[in-house]
Parts: sequence; structure tokens; C-alpha cells
Amino acid sequence: MSHPLRVGFLSQQNYLDKNTFSGTLYHMYHALQAKGVELVDLKKPESPTRLSKAANRVLSKLRPAAQSDAAAIAKFKRQVEDSLAQGACDVIFAPVASQEVDLIDTKVPIVFSSDATPTLIHNDYYKIYKSEAEFEAAATAEKRVVAKASHLVYPSKWAADSALQDYGAEPQQVTIVPFGANIDAVPPEQQVQKRLQASRCRLLFIGKDWQRKGGNLAFEALLKLVALGVDAELTMIGCVPPDEAVAQVDASRLTVIPFLNKNVPQERDRLHQIFLDAHFFLFPTRADCSPIVLCESAAFGLPVMSSHVGGIPTIVDAGVNGYTFPPEAGGEEYAKQMAELFSDQPRYAQLVRSSRQTYDQRLNWSAWADQVVAALRGAVS
Repeated sequence: MSHPLRVGFLSQQNYLDKNTFSGTLYHMYHALQAKGVELVDLKKPESPTRLSKAANRVLSKLRPAAQSDAAAIAKFKRQVEDSLAQGACDVIFAPVASQEVDLIDTKVPIVFSSDATPTLIHNDYYKIYKSEAEFEAAATAEKRVVAKASHLVYPSKWAADSALQDYGAEPQQVTIVPFGANIDAVPPEQQVQKRLQASRCRLLFIGKDWQRKGGNLAFEALLKLVALGVDAELTMIGCVPPDEAVAQVDASRLTVIPFLNKNVPQERDRLHQIFLDAHFFLFPTRADCSPIVLCESAAFGLPVMSSHVGGIPTIVDAGVNGYTFPPEAGGEEYAKQMAELFSDQPRYAQLVRSSRQTYDQRLNWSAWADQVVAALRGAVS
């Protein structure tokens, strides 16, 4: 090809809006653009999405096309296929777009990306499907998508293994590439190191779903840490804990912030400062795919204490940017590990440095885009 690689960006979601899918599509789009490929909007978004992350996830990738507005789908299909018929691109990139890939008919090679499969989120925590029939329809559509795609990109071994075992993907068809951090201003290294000067151990928990994200375990870890003689406090962002949990904690050790909007500069700056001030990111989630917040923690040199579920083991390298614990672990296990690390300042300082190095080396969108562009070029050749 004499021209730059032309990549058609396939999505019904507004990927130019930072609120869509927690900003992940926005950062994917701009990361690919920064690599010198020519991005083609096969159907440019017309207005900002007003759907929640969960609703977007359901609309775009987990339910078959018939469950969305038929007229809008027909219009989308027509516009995309018209663009493709005119030779708009050499290859298609379709992020979290099962529905869209299943919808279109084209001979243009497709690189499909997703953070999960229907099988992986068919459980009591997500409650995505209303019936077994609905799940089976989604799973059948996903098999068609995997068969249609030239290449598949997943952010975790967990997701890739499901594509291989449950949906008929071929090993040579699959690449595992972790996501990046959805932040625009990465703090300098010297700023990351300032947390080493603090004497009180600061824990940070972020999550909207108290039960699924393990809010009760975060509280338990704080109480156990204090019982071990560590002067500790906990900041919780995104949810309001139940009264019975709050009653167990001294008010001076707990800060609750129900919501911070990263698109508001003052609130984003406050969030970033909390990341910089914290010593551990406490994330005892019960179920997750590939949480972007763990990549963001690495950008701030903040070690992660999380559960060994979903795609998290691909993100958290034990002893490098944090530790993972079995799903059945209680707050005491988390507390003991944090107490041990916090009492050994040289070891903790090294964990901070290696956490940031993990971001610099692999948990950033530039590193992600390098491998995805290679997959796109491979699909064309």
C-alpha cells in the first residue's frame, strides 16, 4: 500500500465522548491515530451518549442486534456498508462491537476487540441476560463474530481463553494486549515518590457497586490493619457505604466521596491528588473484566491489592505492581500484606517504583496501540 494504513473504526457508540465506556473507546481511537494510521469513521457519532457504562456494554456487545431499535440498526448497517463499498478502509477495527460485526456484510478484514465474552459475564453479579434464551442468542452471535473476524484482541488471558474454549477461536487468531489508563496527564516520577514521606497508611477504594466491588472487604481490611497497629485511613469513592459499616469505623479514619466527575477539571484534579496521596489501591472485587482503574493506579505508582478474578491477573503482576488474593480471602489477608509492606519502607518504595514502571512499559495506550496496529497490518497482509 502506498497510502497510510486506513483503519475503519466500527462502533455504534459515541467513541469521541469521554463518558462512553469510561473513556476507553475515546483513548483507543486517539492512541491509534497517534501511530500514524488513517482512521476512518465508518459511521461518525452524531451526539454524546447518555447511556451508563453498563447500558452501553449491553447495547454494543452482549445482546443480539434484534434487541436494539430496528430502524437505527438498519440505518447504521446501510451507512457502514456504503462506506465499505466505496473502499473507505483497508481493515476494520471493532472494539466492544459484537453487535456491529455481526450486523455488517463485508470482505474487508476485521480486527475485533472485547474485554469479555457472553459466557464470562453470564453470572449473578452482572445479571446481563434476562433468560437462558437471551444468553444463548448472544453466545450464538458471538460465535459468528469470532468466525468472521480475521484477528481477535483481548486485554486478558481470561477473556482470550474463553474465546478459544467457548467460541471456536484459533490460537494464531488471538492476541492479548492489556488496556491503558484513561488519564490525560500522567504525573511525573518525582511526584509519585512523594507518598513515601507520609506516616499514616492511606487506603483508596473506588467502586459504584458496593457488593460486587467488595466494599465490605475494604472496610474489614481497614479495621484489621488498625488492629495490627498500623495508623490507617480509608477513602471510598463512588458509593455510600451502609450505616452498619460506617458505625464500625472511627470517623477520622474514613472519607466518603459519592461521586467525582473526571470531565470536570477541579474534580479530576482532586481525584488525581487522592491517587498520589494513597499508599494502596484496595480493590477486593467479586467479579470484573479488565478494570481500567488498575492501569490508572499503576500510572500513579500506586500498588494494587485486588482479588484474583476475571482479567485482573493479567494486569496485576504479583510483587511488581501489587498483589492478588483468592476470591475467598477476607479483609485480614489484605491487611496482613499491606502491614508487612508498609512497615518495610525499602520494599514498599521499590513496589511504588515498579508499579509506575509497569504503567510505563505495558499498561498505557501507546503500548496497546503498537500491538493493535501490528494486528491490523497483519490482518491486511
